[in-house]
Amino acid sequence: MILLEPGAIALIMIAIFFFAILIRIPVAFALVMSVLPFMLLDSRFNLELLVQRMYAGIDSFVLLAVPFFIFAASLMTLTGVTDRLFDFARSIVGGARGGLGVVNVASSIGFSGMSGSSTADVSGAGSILIPQMIKRGYSREYCAAVTASSAVISSIIPPSIQLIVWGSLTNTSIGRLFLGAIIPGLLVGVALMFVAWIVAVRAGYPPEARFNWGVFWKTFVGALPAFGIIAIVFIGFRFGVVTATEAAVTAVIYAMLVAALMYRSLTLKNLLQSLATTASLTGVALLALAAASVIGYLLAIYNIPSMFGSLLSDIPGWAVLAVIVMIFLFIGCFLDPLPAMAIMIPVFAPFVLAAGIDPVQYGVVAIMTLAVGLVTPPVGICLLIASQIAEVNLIRVIKPALPFLFAILFIIALCVTFPQLVLWLPSLGA
Repeated sequence: MILLEPGAIALIMIAIFFFAILIRIPVAFALVMSVLPFMLLDSRFNLELLVQRMYAGIDSFVLLAVPFFIFAASLMTLTGVTDRLFDFARSIVGGARGGLGVVNVASSIGFSGMSGSSTADVSGAGSILIPQMIKRGYSREYCAAVTASSAVISSIIPPSIQLIVWGSLTNTSIGRLFLGAIIPGLLVGVALMFVAWIVAVRAGYPPEARFNWGVFWKTFVGALPAFGIIAIVFIGFRFGVVTATEAAVTAVIYAMLVAALMYRSLTLKNLLQSLATTASLTGVALLALAAASVIGYLLAIYNIPSMFGSLLSDIPGWAVLAVIVMIFLFIGCFLDPLPAMAIMIPVFAPFVLAAGIDPVQYGVVAIMTLAVGLVTPPVGICLLIASQIAEVNLIRVIKPALPFLFAILFIIALCVTFPQLVLWLPSLGA
C-alpha cells in the first residue's frame, strides 16, 4: 500500500499527465500513464485490474448509442443531407447583415439535432460553410471562430453524445437530460446568432438574398426528410418509445433510407467513408473514456474527493455549482469532455448531492461548461479543425472567438442562477 496523502497522490497524477501531454503523447495514453505507477507499486492493484477497469468503463449498453449517432451524422454529411439544412437556414436568416455567420449558427442548431457530436458538426458543416463564407469576403479568422463556436451547440442539444455518456456514468435519466438541454442549447444558439450579427455589422459583411416565401417553402420541403431524425429522438424520448441506443440505431436506418430512397445519394463509397469516420471518432472517444475511468476508480480508492469537503461545505447550492463550473472550465482546456467527466464525476458527486443540486441541472451545466473547452487552447479540437478548414493559424482565431465564448459563458451563468431554464421541460415530462 502506498503511504501518501490524497493530495500528494492527486498532484503526482496531475504532474505525470501534463508532462505526457507536453511531450505530445495522446490523451488516452497520457491518462493511463498517470495511474500506471500506482497500479504497479500498490499491492492492491495490478495490470490485470487496469485492463478490467478500462473495460468496465465502457461496458455499457447506453454507450452503444455513441457510434450509431456518429454514423448517422456522417451519413447525413456525405450524402448531402446537411446541404439541404444549410439551404433552409439561409432562406430564413440569410438576409441579415453578415447572414452567412448567422446561417452558420442556425445550421449548427439543425445539425446538432441529428449528430450529437461537435467534432462531426465542425468537420461536416464547416467543410461546406467555411469555403462559401470565404468566397463572399468573410475573413478566414471569423469563419473559423464562428464555425468552431457554433459547433459547441451539438454537445448540448439532443442527441448529445456527452449527455448520453453523462447519463450512463451518473445513472441520471437520459430522457430528462435531453429535455433539460433543449432550452439552454437554443439560448446558446440565439446568443451566438446575436454576436455573429453584431460582428458582421461592425465589419461590414454583406447580407445574402432577402427573405422569399417561395425559396423558403422550396428549401423547407427539401430539408423536411432530414428533420425526421430530430422527430425520432424527441418524440421517442418524450413518450418513452425508445432508449438512447434504440434511437441511435433508428437514426442510422432512417438516414440510410432517406439518402437511398429520397435523395438517391447513398453509394458504397460514402457508406464505407462513413464507417471509417465512425470507427475513428468512436475509437478516440471511448479509449479516452476507458482510460479516464481508471483514474476515477483510483480517486475513489484513495479517497481524494474528501480533500474538497472543507472547500465546498456550508455554501449554497448555486455557489457549489458555480465553483464546479470554474473548475470544469479549467479542466476543459486540457481534456476532451468524455475523459474529463469520467474523472471528475466521482470527485464532485458527494458535494452535489449534499448541496441539493438537481442532477439534471448539474449534468446539463457541466456538459455546457466542458463543451467550452472544445474552443479553447491548448486542446480546443473544434477550433483546431475549423482553423485547418479555413487554412488559418490557430493563434489568429482565438481573438475573434472570444465574443462567442463570452456569449456561451453568459448562458451558462443564467442556467446556474435560474435552474428552471434547465428543469422546466423535464418537469413537464415527469
